[in-house]
Amino acid sequence: MKKSVIQDQKVDDNQQRKKNEENLKIPLNLYRSYTRITQQSLLEEIAPMMSQIEFLKKNCPEGTKIEEFTAQACSYFKYEQFSKGQIVFNYGEYGDKVYLILLGEVGVFVSRSQEEISNDREVIETYKSNLNPFEEEVLDYETVFKKKKRAQDLQMELLLASQKNPFEINNMYFKDGICLYKKVFQFYSGQAFGDMALSSDKPRTASILVLSDELHVLTMNRQDFKSVGERSIKEKNQTFEYFLSIFVGVSKFIVTKFIQYFQKIEFAPQTILWKEGDEPRFFLLIVRGRVEIYRSYDEDALHGKLKEPSIFQQKIKPKKKVTLSQLSDNSFVGEAELIDNNPVRLYSCMTSDNTLAYYMESDAFNIVRKNHPDFLKILKEKSFVIRSYLLRREKYLFENIQKQDKAMEKLQYPDSTNTERVTVDELYRDISKLNQKILRSQQKNMFTTTDIVNSNNLISKKITPQSENMFIFHKKQIELLKQKKQSQIKSNSVIPPINLQKSISQNNFALECQVLKSYRRMRFQQFQANREVCLKIKSQIGSLISTQLRSSSHDSSYPLASNEFGKRIKTLQDFYFAKTFITTNR
Repeated sequence: MKKSVIQDQKVDDNQQRKKNEENLKIPLNLYRSYTRITQQSLLEEIAPMMSQIEFLKKNCPEGTKIEEFTAQACSYFKYEQFSKGQIVFNYGEYGDKVYLILLGEVGVFVSRSQEEISNDREVIETYKSNLNPFEEEVLDYETVFKKKKRAQDLQMELLLASQKNPFEINNMYFKDGICLYKKVFQFYSGQAFGDMALSSDKPRTASILVLSDELHVLTMNRQDFKSVGERSIKEKNQTFEYFLSIFVGVSKFIVTKFIQYFQKIEFAPQTILWKEGDEPRFFLLIVRGRVEIYRSYDEDALHGKLKEPSIFQQKIKPKKKVTLSQLSDNSFVGEAELIDNNPVRLYSCMTSDNTLAYYMESDAFNIVRKNHPDFLKILKEKSFVIRSYLLRREKYLFENIQKQDKAMEKLQYPDSTNTERVTVDELYRDISKLNQKILRSQQKNMFTTTDIVNSNNLISKKITPQSENMFIFHKKQIELLKQKKQSQIKSNSVIPPINLQKSISQNNFALECQVLKSYRRMRFQQFQANREVCLKIKSQIGSLISTQLRSSSHDSSYPLASNEFGKRIKTLQDFYFAKTFITTNR
């Protein structure tokens, strides 16, 4: 089974226990001989070995040498010995000592939940119902629970009963054959216990049972502990006040009961705490620092394009990391899966900064959730807020990414509606002279806006100022030129006169042709002389042209261009002028 990041940072208990036992052999022999050591030479002899104990390291004041502090602290210790199965102290008792183990192991026992007690009661009743009612049989504890409990749990409960039949015991640990306590922790050589009650001045929150054949400990009374362990007491009080501020409304006594399940840990930046799909084994309460919650998505899923996986797909596309949230001080992280009994992690989590946190492992959490409903209620409320935010954030990101995709598609693929494409020749074509039957092969293909733009780009690259026909005009511009031509005739302009003795329709057509030919020639000459000259039609004379157009008659065989078509021709005309000017001036 893959280790969690918590387990990676934990010290191996077996190795550490053996190391401590070897290191504490000399102090153990001296304390067994003297019970209490006060000679300075002996204290200086054991100080280097005792200074390796974590309990003394934590209590050493800043600026004081650890060996000097250890020698002073060791003068307050008193040696005591216990045997296997003996109770060191009971739950709820007044705490007057702190214990430091030199050799041996002890178990920490706390009360079981009502649900667990009810399950045991049902097992006993079921077993009794299968017995012969006419025969009296003494119940055997191991026989009753052999298939219902683990072997190691049964051994712990029998040890708690001092190897007596639990069905014959009625005390604080057993009632009607039901064990009311269970083991949750274990302490070994070099570790200390019992300091919580001395720091908080509260009753004992657990019972301690000797598990090894012998237990050799050093004890320190309350008064000496408060003078020697001032630093430790201050730190524990700060921890206690911190948890009270997090779990508002929970009594101080309840806090002291579940606070022991939390352990402090530090992480470096960019430490991956867990990945999506991992088994949830712990959750964190961030004291100081910052963690990042993220998920990895397939590109197709991220952009709303779900596709069936292909067995022929040789290369797997890398997933894209999407950050959903960042959590900092006083925030819980990783508790949602434990609350919901989810077998896998829903998100990945990584530290962004140096992070100090308290962690609780899944086994301890299952104990706390059964014994302390107030704790679970507050944790659920805080978890709901974070979970709701993550769901909203994820939905918001998906919607915005897909909106962006749609906007980019519009830019890359413009509206491809059909657009009419008509030339100037077709504009003035006499439709009455065409055959009544129009074959499909004679019809022009419809062009899209994209096709027109691409075609115009190709045409503009080929345009060079070598022909008068490069200048094109729409109907409105032609009428303007006609008016200007007529005014020149009246003022005896140098431009040759136009024959006006023909019919009105022929006159209009001839005038248009002459105007176009004359004006094109003049514009071409101006273009050659000065490339910067561009045809500009003044809009302020538009009303005068429209008035004259309404007063003159036109041949119906020459249809007028629509406003929409005129706008298109004007756009193409401006494009050709600008493109030609840029090309010829390079």
